[in-house]
Parts: sequence; C-alpha cells; structure tokens
Amino acid sequence: MTLPKGAYAPIPTPLDAGGLLDPVALDRHLRFLAQKGLDGALVLGTNGEFSSFEVSERLALAEAAARFAHGLSLMLGVGSSALPEVIQLVQAARYFGYGSVLLPPPFYFRSAPSEGLVAFFRMALDAAEIPVLLYHIPQVTGIEISDEILDAIIDHPRFGGVKDSSGKLGEIDRFVGRLGDHSYMVGNGRLLSATRAAGGAGSITASASVVPALVAATQRDSDRQPELDAVRGLLEKYGLGPAVKEVLRHKGFGDYRTRPPLLDLDDESSAKLIEEFKTI
Repeated sequence: MTLPKGAYAPIPTPLDAGGLLDPVALDRHLRFLAQKGLDGALVLGTNGEFSSFEVSERLALAEAAARFAHGLSLMLGVGSSALPEVIQLVQAARYFGYGSVLLPPPFYFRSAPSEGLVAFFRMALDAAEIPVLLYHIPQVTGIEISDEILDAIIDHPRFGGVKDSSGKLGEIDRFVGRLGDHSYMVGNGRLLSATRAAGGAGSITASASVVPALVAATQRDSDRQPELDAVRGLLEKYGLGPAVKEVLRHKGFGDYRTRPPLLDLDDESSAKLIEEFKTI
C-alpha cells in the first residue's frame, strides 16, 4: 500500500448562497492548494462538515473532488455510526480514485465495548481496497483510539495508520511508537514540528486550507512553526470551521456558507478576522 504522508488540507465543503455544493469553488480551492505545494487534501473530514450531509451529497462531493484533484493525493472521510454507510463510502472512495480513507469511531455509541468497536473497524477494513486511517478525535466522538483497539487491527492489510486531532503532545509518541511503519498524521498545526521530530508521516491541519505554502514550508523547516501557530490561534479565536470558510470567501473562492447547526460569522466578526489575518 502507498500510505499518506506530507502536508494535507482538510478542505471545507463549499456551499453557495442557496446551501448547495459549489463545484467551481471546489475546483478553485484544490488548484490553489496544489499550486502552493501541498501533498494532499482530506475531503469530508471534520472541517468538511461531513456529519451535516446525507450519503448522496457526500458521494457527489467525493466525485467532484476527484475530478478536480490537480495532482493532489485525496483522502475521503467515511465517518458514520451506520456500518453499511461506511462500507458504501469506503468502496466509493476506491471507485473515484482516492488514495486513502479516514474513519472515525461510530460516535453515537460512546459506551460501545472495545470488542464492538474492533468489529466495526475490521468489517470496514475488510471492505476496503485502499488504506484506512482511524480518526482519533475523542473531544468530538467521545471515543479514543486506544492501544487495545490498535493492537487488535494493526495486522490488517488495509490498516494505514491514524490521524490524531486530540491536540495532545503526549499522543504523538504513543501513536508513533505503536504504529511502526504505518502513517501517523497529526491534526493540529501547533504540533506539526513535534510530529516531524518524532518521525510522524505528516499533517492534516485546518490552517493548510488558507496558508498552504506556510504549512508545506513548516513540514520541512521547524523554524516556521511560530508563524503557523499564529495562524492557528487566529482561526481558533473565531471558530476553526467558520473562520476558514470566511478567509476563503474573502479570497474570492466562493460563498463558502455553512449549514446549521454551524453558522457563518457575523459581519463584525468577519471584518475583525480578515483585518487580523491580513496583519499576520
């Protein structure tokens, strides 16, 4: 298997003023990311608001992104608490030419036993023909990718590694040490240099959608980390997902509206964000 590595952007899903997918904005953004030196893009991750879209919408977006990849390696988020939906999306990713998929735990069932979670993951892996990365984001899902889970599936030929968005420094050594030759992709831009130093494979960070050249440079040169920290801090200040969309809207890629329960930034917050972003 070819495992994901390098700098990826978890792209936001571009919605027009009517709340529908905007393929033109998607094309513009992916072209921009490729031109600025990124290695890949995650479609329908957390920043892509995957849980706000029905399966048919997600398939349409996955197909559109595959048409506009511009040489980027693509990863598809396949999260769902319904195993048949996960399998459908995993198989669609292979059909559309994706290089890998990202699978969170079945987040509705927070008290599921480890044996049940392992069964869920192994059945998804059995259906896959491309690498599957598990998504560790316990502050959202309420479920950790534990050592017990990893040990139970690490021998599966389609297991590709972990994306870790916990934001915890200590998790880097735990995962890198446990994963061996599998990919460890960090999901918080503040930890990019630490991941590089620990021998991780790369990053999938929100800042890469708006400052891809800086993220690509930081992937190679840890001296750029303070600049990246400043961007991450600004986006967090205004709300990571809506702030990324507001910057892309300002850059002219498209309307980039959100879908409830998320909300667009109000006019005052938007103006302040853009003013501070320009300063940085």
